[in-house]
Amino acid sequence: MTSRIAIEREILEALADVGPLYVVDLAAEIDEHPLTVDDACDHLRRANEVRSIGCRRYEITGTGHARLAETNQLAGESDGRSRREGWT
Repeated sequence: MTSRIAIEREILEALADVGPLYVVDLAAEIDEHPLTVDDACDHLRRANEVRSIGCRRYEITGTGHARLAETNQLAGESDGRSRREGWT
């Protein structure tokens, strides 16, 4: 079973790479159950790391990009800026 933190990181990475996605598309992108992804997105929304843009569709926020960059730096990876420019 994948941890909530790992799922949240995968969600943030997918939204940073692909852009706004519906929960079902996001679930397919990261290979998790839609209900698991919906719960994780709700947690990320409350933390202001993603924002709902209607109809269970989410996009990453500046706070989400900062968390992703911090996590990547702690893991010794790049900050992900090459994936998508124009962070919001």
